[in-house]
Amino acid sequence: MKAVYEDFGKIRASFSGQESAFNPKEALREVLGREEHRLPTAMDLSGAGPWRNGRNRHGRAVTAVFLPKVELHRHAKSRTDQFPMYVVGETDAFSIGEDAQPVLAPVTGGDHFHNSPDAPHAFLPKVGKPIPENWEIAFIAITPRNLKEDTQAVSDEVRAAYKRVVGTDAPLGV
Repeated sequence: MKAVYEDFGKIRASFSGQESAFNPKEALREVLGREEHRLPTAMDLSGAGPWRNGRNRHGRAVTAVFLPKVELHRHAKSRTDQFPMYVVGETDAFSIGEDAQPVLAPVTGGDHFHNSPDAPHAFLPKVGKPIPENWEIAFIAITPRNLKEDTQAVSDEVRAAYKRVVGTDAPLGV
């Protein structure tokens, strides 16, 4: 993932001075399609995303996810590793720490977020900052299972913790 992010960063840097011409999704599609980053089972890089069905050398599912809104959820049976590739606007990550307290962490490209099975988590616009109209986060998710089948709502306690830390109601649904 580090090499993917570095190659993505090189493309982004090549647009210095002409940032409005940079299309982060197309840059990511280009990088993930390169031979040196191709997975043993390649992701389907067609369409607007998510780009699914990739498998790494350990047999774990690899998906490129593009979220234009907050999704607070948990995966009861799956450990997830998330690698943010780009954000439009500033972003925080919400989770519940080992001490059962809510945690907000700033998100930057190249980070790695590890979510244990059943751990509530979400990416959200930076708390206390204006939300850009086109806010979006793109990340690579690596999981042992199909997350379409292993995504659940969070408890009312988690929703209350989210509201205490973020200052707004938790999004409904998953």
